Amino acid sequence: MRVKISYGVDISEIPQEIVALLDYVYNKKCALDKQLDVVDDFAENEDIESLPSIIEKVRRTLMDLDSRLADIESIARGYSNYINEGEEDVHEGRSTMDTITSNSAGTTTQQPRVV
Repeated sequence: MRVKISYGVDISEIPQEIVALLDYVYNKKCALDKQLDVVDDFAENEDIESLPSIIEKVRRTLMDLDSRLADIESIARGYSNYINEGEEDVHEGRSTMDTITSNSAGTTTQQPRVV
């Protein structure tokens, strides 16, 4: 299950926060490079049976990268709006969070929103 985490920092710390988030992206990118090397090795050795599991890992890593990059983009846009247009254009509230769970019968339910 994926959840959004929200925390506050001083506006002057935003550039450092973005750098820290980009470090995470870089580390995931390095992991992705290694995973793709394994995919390539399996393909070259015609080990097709092993491909699905490593490709699933590659896809998860790509999803993690995309999600973190979307977070960075959103933070950078908000920071740019603050710098260029002033404080009144920056969203003040916390974002909402929806969780979706599956019970043992396989039925999916949506949990209440947290604000």
